Order: sequence, then structure tokens, then C-alpha cells
Amino acid sequence: MKKLWAIICVVGYTGFWTFGFIAISGLFGDRGGVWYNLLFCLVGLGVGTYARIKIMGLTPRMHGRRAAARARLEAEYQESLS
Repeated sequence: MKKLWAIICVVGYTGFWTFGFIAISGLFGDRGGVWYNLLFCLVGLGVGTYARIKIMGLTPRMHGRRAAARARLEAEYQESLS
């Protein structure tokens, strides 16, 4: 399920950056911008952010375990040197 949310996250943020660039270039170019580019940009931002929050919810918390494992590995490494 995390892979599906990761794909949705990438697609959402890609839409955000793509349509955001188009909306901004419409402001500075000789052609006028179209309102739906801004809408697609905001929808992409919303979808990408929502998918990122879902990914973070599915990811296990590693704060204490990671620090303990690192300390154990460093102790084993120091032991192997002597």
C-alpha cells in the first residue's frame, strides 16, 4: 500500500510543479494565463501532500530502535578494533 501512496505522491507533486510552472509562465509570457492551470496546480499540491501524510502514517517509528542499533554496532566495531 505504501508503494501506491508513493506513486500518488509523485504524480501529485509532479502535477503541482508542472501546472505551477505553466501558471507562472502565463503571467510573464505574451499569452495570458488560464485559470484552470492554477486549479490543477493546487489540486496537485493537495493530492501530493495528502499522499505524503498517508505515507508517513504507514511508516513505522524508528527513533529509539535506530539509535539503540547504531550504539550496538558502534560498540561491536570498537570491540573488533582492540
